[in-house]
Amino acid sequence: MKEVDIIVPIYNAYEYTEECIKSIIKNTDLNINTLVLINDKSPDEKILPMLKKYQKDNEGANIVVLDNEQNMGFVKTVNKGMQYSENDVILLNSDTEVTKKWIEKIQVCAYSNEYIATVTPLTNNGTICSVPNFGIDNELPQNMTLEEYAEMIEKTSKNRYPELTTGNGFCMYIKRKVINELGLFDEETFGKGYGEENDFCYRALDNGYINVLCDNTFIYHKGTQSFKKENMTASRAALIDEHMNLLRKKHPIYVQKTDNFIANNPLRDIQENVNLNILLYNKKKILYLVNEWEENMEMTGGTSLHIKDIIQSNNKNNIASFVLAPYKEDLSKFKLYLYTDKYAKEIANYKTDINCYGQIIYTNNSYKEMLENLFDSFNFDILHVHHFLFQTFDAIDIAKQKNVYSIITLHDLYMKCPSINMVYRDKYCEYDENKDCSKCLNSRYGVNSDILSNWQETCKNVLKKFDKIIVPSENTKKIFENIYKDIEIEVVEHGVEIITTNKKQKKTDKETFDVAFVGAMAIHKGSNILKELIKENKNSNIKIHLFGKANDKELSKNKTNYINHGSYKRGELPQLLINNDIDLICIFATWPETYSYTLTECYMAQIPILTFNIGAVGDRVKEDKLGWILDFPSDSNKILEKISEIKENKEEYKNIVEKFKEYNFKNLKEMQDYYLKLYNNIHNEYKISDIYNFMNYRNKAKELEFNIYQSQYGHVVHKYEKMRSSKLWKIAKKVKSKLKGN
Repeated sequence: MKEVDIIVPIYNAYEYTEECIKSIIKNTDLNINTLVLINDKSPDEKILPMLKKYQKDNEGANIVVLDNEQNMGFVKTVNKGMQYSENDVILLNSDTEVTKKWIEKIQVCAYSNEYIATVTPLTNNGTICSVPNFGIDNELPQNMTLEEYAEMIEKTSKNRYPELTTGNGFCMYIKRKVINELGLFDEETFGKGYGEENDFCYRALDNGYINVLCDNTFIYHKGTQSFKKENMTASRAALIDEHMNLLRKKHPIYVQKTDNFIANNPLRDIQENVNLNILLYNKKKILYLVNEWEENMEMTGGTSLHIKDIIQSNNKNNIASFVLAPYKEDLSKFKLYLYTDKYAKEIANYKTDINCYGQIIYTNNSYKEMLENLFDSFNFDILHVHHFLFQTFDAIDIAKQKNVYSIITLHDLYMKCPSINMVYRDKYCEYDENKDCSKCLNSRYGVNSDILSNWQETCKNVLKKFDKIIVPSENTKKIFENIYKDIEIEVVEHGVEIITTNKKQKKTDKETFDVAFVGAMAIHKGSNILKELIKENKNSNIKIHLFGKANDKELSKNKTNYINHGSYKRGELPQLLINNDIDLICIFATWPETYSYTLTECYMAQIPILTFNIGAVGDRVKEDKLGWILDFPSDSNKILEKISEIKENKEEYKNIVEKFKEYNFKNLKEMQDYYLKLYNNIHNEYKISDIYNFMNYRNKAKELEFNIYQSQYGHVVHKYEKMRSSKLWKIAKKVKSKLKGN
């Protein structure tokens, strides 16, 4: 290692200067290197004694104290230090704190190329060298110490030493041979400071040298408050403008290149690397796979709502949540979201060739490559699959290879049958003696083979690979255990946020008995049953309502004794039911639902339920004794008869309403606490994320997508550009311009 002289010009700022000196003594070998402290006639009389005290207390260390007899200003003081030295120098502001191995790392960078003149490290406050945000003053991360931050930057750096148009004087390494060749800072032009280091770096460029960033080293720079615009005097602001004009006049090309550098920000990858690693530092990292996701988090699907609730808890408990989901518009495209306590954003999107060949897909090379990159980049602690729909089974194999703990939550019957809800001709197929699985799957997926036994055998083997299998209800557990007898399943009921409602006094003289259907009304949710009831209901005292999106156009229109109230947002349903004086809620899903958030919200309105004896809904209503159960299937006449019976039996109705007061909801916190405990019981050694690996793959994916676009539409673009360069186009453009002028 070459000997280096650290030149620190000092003018007041006692506390900052002392912290700077302490950090240098702690993190620098002063048996090899020399610390040159220059007091520029500081008005604070405590400064010089403090400098001499550190010199005396560290006897044997190379510490030199120089004292200007009169105030010389920053540039002349720096030049004095460079003249005193015969070695390479580091110019260091007195409001900085250095970190471990800073000189060693900067020097390796400086001598990685003989044409390097200056080296500037990363900092929080150093214009183009600032991280994590470019060109601004950044605070230090709250979740780590300065030493931890510097170590993280070192460990995650690719040591690529990118070129800069200019270094930054807060901490700048300059080779002695360059000083000898170019001379000192231009104190005649920039004597009062500002622009002198830019001028030196531009002169270095003139002489064929380069300035580089040491991207594996971080130096904390507090920054002088007087330099901030809001605190700047008019004379100081005028000086900066004057020196900037001098730079533009003296080095117009390089100043323009610096402006372009700032506009284009070629250091964006370094900043993103630091930013994401700050967010992920010492956090447990979980990858969630899901079949749908919306950025604004206003989702109606129960699976997505459930994950949102878990992520809400993760954010408060030092867990980073990654969500991978397909785009609705193009199922071969995937988006990756990251959620932490301070961050919620889509961080990548990918194009795969999923669905290009097979209809039922167990594996896909481009999807697998994407997942492997994510696992390798982020070093996930846990894989939690909430749905494999539109994704492949590759995820569990990758998790096993990487020794990542794996969980799957079964929200529907997809892992039993690819039809998802197993509704065949408007009926749960287990109740249909004439079901034809081949015909059903052909109509859904276009397959011409009997694939069900193969699907179930594959799914069984996939489920066996998971460390934990979760379902939200006992009913769902029975369904899967009935077909996959040797897998272990745990029931974890979804927790909910209790919604406070404003109760209304029921009208005693009501003429109508108001019956509500709730939720997105599709065939598997009972839309055909609702249509039949509307059609068959001849009783003017029974009024039917729909709260939710109607997929069938017939259900969108209001009719006699039928009102469509339209869609609602999560949490609004209980009050809507109360406000509209609903007496009975009908939930007639034609498949065994695995939980039903909708039922829980209906419970909050304290309105009795009428449902079928299948699935979690039937089980819950029966066990809770909060409604009536009909055999599945029951036709519209039986349903209308039951509604009329309920309407007339006022005493029984009243007793059921009273039972709501005794019902205990599983609240959201209980569920969140379960998952928090589950996640925290999985102990892995924390591993830094390789964001560069992630960025390289992401950028490669974007480039690939662009190349595909070019191959498809490039000829059109080429013809258009050719047309624009033609004489006829130019004439037309001139004519158009003249017409506009008139």
